[in-house]
Amino acid sequence: MIDLIPAHINGRRLEVLTDPKDTLEQKGVPIGGYIRISTRKDSQLSSIENQKKLLAQWAEVNGYNLVRTYTDIKSGEFSYLRNEMNQLREDIRQGRIKGVVTKEISRTSRDIMDILELKREIASYGGFFISIKENYDSRMDDDEFLLVLHGALAQKERKTTASRVKVTQIIKAKEGKTNVPQPAFGYKLSEDGQHLEVNPETVPTYRFIVEKFLEGWGQAKIAKYLNEQGIPSKRGCRWCMNAVKTILSNPVYLGITIYNTTTLVRDPNGRMKRVVRPREEWIIREGTHEPLITPDEFERIQQIINRRKEMDKKEWTCDRKYLGSSILRCAECGAKIFGSRYPKKVNGKKAKGQYLYRYRCLGTNGKCSPPMKYWDMEKVDYNIMELFKKIFADKEKLMQAVREQTSLFDQDNETLAVEREEARRRLEQLDKALRKQQVAYEEDVINLEEYRQRVAELREEKHVLTQKLESLNEKLVRADNVMDRLNAIYEKIAKKLDRIHDLPFEEKIAYVTTTFEAIYLQEDYTILDVIFKLG
Repeated sequence: MIDLIPAHINGRRLEVLTDPKDTLEQKGVPIGGYIRISTRKDSQLSSIENQKKLLAQWAEVNGYNLVRTYTDIKSGEFSYLRNEMNQLREDIRQGRIKGVVTKEISRTSRDIMDILELKREIASYGGFFISIKENYDSRMDDDEFLLVLHGALAQKERKTTASRVKVTQIIKAKEGKTNVPQPAFGYKLSEDGQHLEVNPETVPTYRFIVEKFLEGWGQAKIAKYLNEQGIPSKRGCRWCMNAVKTILSNPVYLGITIYNTTTLVRDPNGRMKRVVRPREEWIIREGTHEPLITPDEFERIQQIINRRKEMDKKEWTCDRKYLGSSILRCAECGAKIFGSRYPKKVNGKKAKGQYLYRYRCLGTNGKCSPPMKYWDMEKVDYNIMELFKKIFADKEKLMQAVREQTSLFDQDNETLAVEREEARRRLEQLDKALRKQQVAYEEDVINLEEYRQRVAELREEKHVLTQKLESLNEKLVRADNVMDRLNAIYEKIAKKLDRIHDLPFEEKIAYVTTTFEAIYLQEDYTILDVIFKLG
């Protein structure tokens, strides 16, 4: 028997509908139960077990197979931040479960857009969503009217609850009480949790940080010393520069409480983003707790931080001081070449605030001949940009150099690339042929039967070629990514090559590190070899 397929379906890769309603009359349908609580308070933690029992009992009574229970301890505002919710989505997509049941809609989210997106995503995989409290079943709500109503009520409840909490916190802040669950390093919460008190165990470390910084120690040196002494940070982890900087910059140590400074809003992608409130909305109260630093000390520290920040801007950034610091290799031993700063000497004495910048190969792998190799930083960086300019001056040579260097473009892949190009050209021809058949039929050059037969043949060939093209694209995706990235760089840099040395340092870094994996430098400053970044 002939398989009759309409023309608008033949040759197109359309998914087959999986209708969630098909599960309405089935017994033993595998489902997942979803539970969410906001905090780890004992009262809410006990709610988890109660909800598990409720979901299990409901599944048993209604003839479902409860395969797994997913539990998140997160706010109800943003569902994409919940790990268990994301796992639930994946399990539905993979067909491990056919639907999800929850105690009430607000357990999934308290944001109407989140609820709608979740329901639609589940439905797109052929799954369904059930809420016990509202007696809601997504399989019976084609126009989503009921879900919108329930979601709006859940969102309104969240807003109301959040507003009550916010008002309480603002009242506390205006009264000079604290709202923080975790006090700053050096403090602890009072027994009633309303005020900050000095922590005798950590305050000596805080004072050590302040005094050493004022003596001239840097943030990195302080962090290193504290780690060597086995002194834990606020979270019980190792110290880092940011932790030290946060402590040195925090005005809480002046005995000041500042509240209502930031808020969360949604970005265009629906993700939460923290923004700063206008200054007039900030709540500032002085003398709310015992200070650990004098105003003079605090001001001097901020001046030192700002002065060092300005020095970094004038010289080099803290993160990367040299253009080639992550890509340069010694041509003799293959080891990484590191950047170093040395005090400049005038008449045999160190000149204050003046430095020489160099690259050096330590030769620590034993393969490099002594003595230690040094290169002038400015000369090397100039040569790197000249190399970049030379490579990108000719696009064809650039692409050919990359092809010759990597197995991504071996003989097999070259053959696949040729096949893909032929498939693309043939698909274009088929589209033209289909249009010609349409015109021929409309002008009565061919009859309906001839038109149907020819179009069916063309669409069948197009379907086969489309599948082949997708297969070739998957095999060549990594090579395509490499070439796409180089093309993107070329398009950006082509008009800037004549002034390559005048570009901002950050822009040079971006171009160089995106293009090169390694540059092998010889002792005489010549570049022996280049490895392109292909990952």
